[in-house]
Amino acid sequence: MVSAPFLVSAPGKIILFGEHAAVYGKPAIAAAVSLRSYLLTTKHAAEFSDVVTLEFPDVKLQYSWRIHSLPWNVVPKRSMDTGRPPSELNTALIEALEQSLVAVLNPLQRSAALAFLYLYLCLCSPDMPGMTFSVRSILPIGAGLGSSASVSVCLAAALCLLSGEVSPPETKSDDNSDFNAANYASIELIDAWAFLGERCIHGNPSGIDNAVASHGGAVMFQRMTKGNPNVRESMRNFPPLRLLLIDSRQPRRTAVQVANVAALLQNCPLVTEPILNGIQALTNEAYKLLLMPKEKCDDVWEERLRELVRVNHGLLVALGVSHPKLEAIRMAADELEIGETKLTGAGGGGCAITLVKGDVEESRILKLKARLEGHGFEVFETSLGGFGAGCLLPTKSDAAEWEEWEEKLFSLHHMLGLGDREDIQKTIGVGSIDGWAFW
Repeated sequence: MVSAPFLVSAPGKIILFGEHAAVYGKPAIAAAVSLRSYLLTTKHAAEFSDVVTLEFPDVKLQYSWRIHSLPWNVVPKRSMDTGRPPSELNTALIEALEQSLVAVLNPLQRSAALAFLYLYLCLCSPDMPGMTFSVRSILPIGAGLGSSASVSVCLAAALCLLSGEVSPPETKSDDNSDFNAANYASIELIDAWAFLGERCIHGNPSGIDNAVASHGGAVMFQRMTKGNPNVRESMRNFPPLRLLLIDSRQPRRTAVQVANVAALLQNCPLVTEPILNGIQALTNEAYKLLLMPKEKCDDVWEERLRELVRVNHGLLVALGVSHPKLEAIRMAADELEIGETKLTGAGGGGCAITLVKGDVEESRILKLKARLEGHGFEVFETSLGGFGAGCLLPTKSDAAEWEEWEEKLFSLHHMLGLGDREDIQKTIGVGSIDGWAFW
């Protein structure tokens, strides 16, 4: 059992291969990106020992609840046989929590608060001291990058640590290939709880977003039909790959794009089915590449992966789910020979990704960024793959023995006062400060 204060973090994700074909029972591959969410857990002063607070400045959410006024009487009992949470939400608890959320009117804030309270009641107890859970995110919110799953994993990890459901990672190894059975059991449990958080937010999510945010690396996911269990395979051993993530800032609705592909399949099945089968074939090929040992992931391996990115985008264009802004992004990257570009997610707007060549001069990257930002796009430099959920604990249990930097790092006031994404990354970010450990 871990005591506050401490930090946890989880990555966002992109769909690397298989968009739209996944709707028809074909595999898709999602991969973690180095843009992450962070959650700081701190204790309240004694006079607020019966208060729990959720702070999420990025969505303008700040709300507190009296711990003993929450509906503890309807919290479901878990099966002692599995030790795992159920896959379905408890309807009685959801209905009871709605009464605790009557003052939260914004839908985005309300869903985040519901996920938090559901996990808090299931994992904690009424005698737990008052605490604040403060969330900051480098991920763009609502851009199809798994921001809600990233936050759900942070919430699940923090609450599992507090309740003793999981222990901190047993190793601080920077090598994702080191398998540790205890760490794996912990991250599987965090993933299962995070999935319930996602259900509070989205209703019926696929589970792929929280799986990537929990495990890191990449995940091959296939939703099966006729009652067969879904397929989910993790890939964590490939090296991180440099990636540009470009937000077109073009609004899009996933349901519209999915409906358009369905109409095309109905009207032109002899043309559309081979396109979907082609996406399936290249996804399977990418899966084999991403499973290869690190020592075989050479320049030829990277070139093959970029080739599949290019082909996948072409097939998505044929399905009619691109957008002029996405094509402008792709053409700009092609003109400067940066790498291969594809839309990610539903299309019709949203984001594009460019898998960068290893030998590209930095001046060309800067030129592309300037050009795209000049057209109103937002560009993020990130990496593909890498770590999943992790935590950062103080070096000493006694706050009186902390170094000055630790006092600032685990300060609620400092956390909430962080400015833009660059400030968050520089101050608490994975890769920016030492001490982060990963399950």
